[in-house]
Amino acid sequence: MRADLHLVADRWDEAQEALHPSRGGDSERHAQRTEAPLPLNVSVSDALMIVRDNIWSVALRLVDDHPGLSLPADQTTPSLAEWLARWQMLKIAGSPDKSFTRQAYWWVAEAADQIAAKTYGVETTVQIPDQFCKRPGCKGQLLIAERSDGVKTVRCSADAHHAVQWDTWSKMLKASRPQRRGARPPRLGRV
Repeated sequence: MRADLHLVADRWDEAQEALHPSRGGDSERHAQRTEAPLPLNVSVSDALMIVRDNIWSVALRLVDDHPGLSLPADQTTPSLAEWLARWQMLKIAGSPDKSFTRQAYWWVAEAADQIAAKTYGVETTVQIPDQFCKRPGCKGQLLIAERSDGVKTVRCSADAHHAVQWDTWSKMLKASRPQRRGARPPRLGRV
């Protein structure tokens, strides 16, 4: 349940971005052009409503069952999911009303399923600690970006054109490590 709550918190912004399908062409706005607003992706909107309702249901029931417990100051859906995951799991699991524990589990599971279904295919990124771009004059931090098809790329956070495929990056890291003492040099084939 904790992992599902973290998933909801982490992917909420991606789901919000999926509300409006991207449009092609020139994105520059001209004063004389009148454009219709971007269409709303109704399936994403419905999924976000289910996620929000389920997370709020768990949070409000928890507050009702525990006098003195109050909601956090930031009451957005992702922050409530994070609050539940970090601080309230023992209260949910240890509730005297086991039907609430069971229902909370299913509410959170459904919320995670909904948000995962609407954000699948979105590129995920993770920063590489203490690794910075080696291009002259660039101070961007390196991150690993993984597409939905599993292709990994190491790229700079400042400039996306500063990129290298993951397999090339890992070979460069391996080659830069000092060799073991007594290691045999690579065998050369006959010429």
